[in-house]
Amino acid sequence: MTKREINRAITHTGLTIQGNRGAGYFYFIDEIGDQIGDSIMVYALKHQPLHRWVEDAELAKSQGRS
Repeated sequence: MTKREINRAITHTGLTIQGNRGAGYFYFIDEIGDQIGDSIMVYALKHQPLHRWVEDAELAKSQGRS
């Protein structure tokens, strides 16, 4: 799974996923570059199914800025 695939699936939230492989966490940013919601603690993108990335993005969007 790639950032591109996840970003395509979460387009409706207005967020994009950020983070680096091996860093242990990823996070969502809004259109102005602010982090939204909590970090997602997974070693690699593939350690979570796509539907969970979508759920996490929707939750982050509903919670607003972190």
